Amino acid sequence: MRYSSLLASVFLTGAMIMPVGGLYADSSIQPANSGPSIIQNTGVANRLTAAQVLLSLTQAVPAAACHLHNQVNVEDATELLAVGDAQVDEVLNALLDGDVFWGIETPETRRKTIAEIDQLRAAWVPAQQAARLLLETPADKDAALTLTQASDDLRERTYQLATMLDAEYSSSAEIQARDIMLIHLAGRLVTLNQQMALQACLLWSEGMDQTIADELKQAIQSYNGTLGALSSGMPQMSILPPQTPGIAAKLEEIGSIWARNQPVLNLVAVDEEITDQQRFDLYYNLIDEKVVLLDLLYLYQDTSKVAF
Repeated sequence: MRYSSLLASVFLTGAMIMPVGGLYADSSIQPANSGPSIIQNTGVANRLTAAQVLLSLTQAVPAAACHLHNQVNVEDATELLAVGDAQVDEVLNALLDGDVFWGIETPETRRKTIAEIDQLRAAWVPAQQAARLLLETPADKDAALTLTQASDDLRERTYQLATMLDAEYSSSAEIQARDIMLIHLAGRLVTLNQQMALQACLLWSEGMDQTIADELKQAIQSYNGTLGALSSGMPQMSILPPQTPGIAAKLEEIGSIWARNQPVLNLVAVDEEITDQQRFDLYYNLIDEKVVLLDLLYLYQDTSKVAF
C-alpha cells in the first residue's frame, strides 16, 4: 500500500503540499495594498474539499462493507455503505459539472482533469456494484472481498486526482497556500480515520496480517502527528495554531474522541484479542469521530474565504 507509506512519511517531507509551495512567493495572491479586493468566488475551496471527501470514501465504503459482512454495528455499516455508494457519484458529478449544493459554481474545464475524473469513475464501478450486492446479501463474501481489495487502488487514484486539482487551482486568487494545506491536512484525518476502521476490521475478522498491522501502526502515527500539528501548530511547515475559537473547539472535541479510539486500535495492531462489544464500540466511535472531522474540514473550507 504505497499510499499508506506516503501518509506516514509526508509530515517529514512535506510532499503532500508541494504543489502549493510556490504560492508563498506569488504576489498575485498577496496584494501590496490593504484595501478590499473584488474576487469572484467560483468555489475553489469547495472543489478541493470535495476531492478530500471523495478520498475518504475510498476507505469509508470498504470499511462499512467489512463491518456489515462481519455483522458488527450493522445499522451504521448499512447506512454508511449505501450513503457512501451514492455520494461517490454525487461528488464526481460535482467535480465534473459543478454543483450548487457543494458550492462548486463552475464545471471543470481542463481536459486532463476531466479525463482523470472519468477514469476514476470507471474504476469505482466494480466497487459500487459490489456494494449494492452486499447491501442485498451481507453474507456475500465475494462482494465484501471486492470492496476491501479495491480500497488501495481507489485511494491512490483519488489521491492523484486531489493533487492534480491542488496544482490546477493553486494559482487561483480565491485561496491561499496555507488554506490549501489546511484543507489537505483535515482531509487526511478523515481518510485516515476510515482507513484505520478498515484495517482494524480486516485484522480482527481475518486474522493477523503483519503488513496490515504495520500499516495500521503507521496510520495511527500519522493521525497523531497531523492532529497534533493542527492543534498546536508546526512552525517548520508554516502551520499556525488554530486561528478561530470554532476550529480550536472542534480540534479539542476530535482529540477527546481519539483518546478513546487510539488505545483500542493499538490493541488490534499488536494482535490483542478484543471483544465483540469493543469491536462495535470502536467502529461506532470512529464514525462519531469522522462526523466531527468532516465538520473540521468544512470549517477550514469556509475560513479560507474570510480574507476575501
